[in-house]
Amino acid sequence: MGLLELKHKIQMQIENADERLLRIVSSVCDNYLEDKVLPDNENIVSEPIVAYDSTGKPLTLKQYNKEIDKGIDDFNNGRFISQEDLENEVDNWYNE
Repeated sequence: MGLLELKHKIQMQIENADERLLRIVSSVCDNYLEDKVLPDNENIVSEPIVAYDSTGKPLTLKQYNKEIDKGIDDFNNGRFISQEDLENEVDNWYNE
């Protein structure tokens, strides 16, 4: 597949994409443009992306670990809901 065919394919995919995919594509493009390029065209990312959050926002390893620590802290301090309580809450939504 040549460059023109690839561009056309991507344009068609973007035309039919939902919001989640568009956010992911946007994040990938943003990160690509933020990469530093060496004279021999080797890309170097100062902080590599290791994950994406539920909205498509890229996370570095430091940010990822911070989110994990926050989740552990939430759990240790009782800021969570059990699966059973969540299921009951959802059932109540349908009964309202």
